[in-house]
Amino acid sequence: MTGLSNWELPELPTGQIIAGNYVRYLRDNLGLRNADVCGLAGLSHTSMSRTESGARPLSQEEAETLLAGPYQVPESGRRGFARFLSETACAVKHREMLPLAMAVDHTTGWPDRLAALEHRATKACVYAQRLVPAFLRTPGYSTRIIDQPDPIDLQITRPAAIGTRTTVVLEESVLMRLLGAPHLFAEQMTYLIGAVAEQLITVRVLPLDSAVHGEFPEHLAEFLLPNGAKVYAAESDHATYYSGLTAERRMGGFLARVTEASLSQDESLKRLRLARDKALGGDRLRLP
Repeated sequence: MTGLSNWELPELPTGQIIAGNYVRYLRDNLGLRNADVCGLAGLSHTSMSRTESGARPLSQEEAETLLAGPYQVPESGRRGFARFLSETACAVKHREMLPLAMAVDHTTGWPDRLAALEHRATKACVYAQRLVPAFLRTPGYSTRIIDQPDPIDLQITRPAAIGTRTTVVLEESVLMRLLGAPHLFAEQMTYLIGAVAEQLITVRVLPLDSAVHGEFPEHLAEFLLPNGAKVYAAESDHATYYSGLTAERRMGGFLARVTEASLSQDESLKRLRLARDKALGGDRLRLP
């Protein structure tokens, strides 16, 4: 870990951040304190805190002790997390060769580790090009997307709470696709409108004819963590994480540009309501 210099953020190895947030997420969900588990893993209180913040790497032995013991993670999940830690160690070892600090998480339970980031982030910006982000999907909408049996037992779960400082930028094509029966799509639009009304999220719609469309992943998110680090996550059938100042310049800059080019929240809500009303009538939103 590099210290703060010139008022810049520390460049933590991405995998350590993901692993630390994941074990913190597991502990929080069980209502356990740091002091309840650090001794079991053979760690001091300080070492456990640094591990959970991502400042210290989590060893395979420490992870197995925690996950098999107090955190009660099934064997398939423990195997997947062990593979993730192994891949992370390789990414950190060869980090100088990468343009960005990067970690790819495609092992068992990756949605839970991504959910841990979503849950812990103090601020987030999500850009979705074709589908509503997973943490904002109603059950019917999710079922229509994930309509085949999961071949690798991902056991997808998502945190119930939505961060209070989340900006969601939806490309306009998201509002033009009727997934499943029209009433399910109308239900999804109603849920999004309600989340805005309750000030859980801010929604902006990026018009299809906007010039600000780059060669970026269909789903890209920026998470600001409590320790000040920023992590970018691209999601498809796995999660790819990026951190460091290079990622912040490239991906953070992209998210800033698409947000600036998007419609205002008032105009965006009009598009959501129009998409909902069209779906209720059995049709889909079309370009004028």
